[in-house]
Amino acid sequence: MAIAKVKSADEITYFTKSGTVLDGQNSSTTRVFGGGGQNNSPVHISSSTTQHLHLFVRQDDGKEFDTTFDNIGVAVRAGHRVSVIFAMPKNDDGGYATGLVVHDTGRTSICRATANSLVKRFNEWLGLAMGIFLPFVIAAIFGDWSDWGYFWLFGVLVVSGYLFSRKLHSNAVRDAIVDGVQVEMNKAIEQEKARAKAA
Repeated sequence: MAIAKVKSADEITYFTKSGTVLDGQNSSTTRVFGGGGQNNSPVHISSSTTQHLHLFVRQDDGKEFDTTFDNIGVAVRAGHRVSVIFAMPKNDDGGYATGLVVHDTGRTSICRATANSLVKRFNEWLGLAMGIFLPFVIAAIFGDWSDWGYFWLFGVLVVSGYLFSRKLHSNAVRDAIVDGVQVEMNKAIEQEKARAKAA
């Protein structure tokens, strides 16, 4: 299922599910990248490993849910009380686990990669095409082909500035989503304290 993308953090809603961990399964995925080795060139090999945490949680009303975090960096075991914060685009019908609170240990973590995946980013291929062709269009419209190099340089600067501003905007949206998850995590911590005190 494709993740719905947003252009603004205002398009995101949050909800929290809390309960007791029934089971937690850890796994990992390793991707290997390599190249070279032809014409006596050196071989370069690198890898990246993603740690997966799959949780099965029973809520206080008896309903169960499961969710998976990538590279969350928090240890969880069966019996722990947890709150999972979900971020959900308003035009979507599901949420994405973005924050985790382990009430028994006081550990919290936000999956920034999930927050980042919710943000609609400028198409990189379109940006590359703009960077290559738009400067020529500007040179053709406003300049003499004898000095097209100046207009090409101007076009490259304009396109680069635009792409950089889009990246800054996307990062700001991601950071706002992370802040929203943090607010929900703080609420979940306070609610758990109130629940424990009442019990």
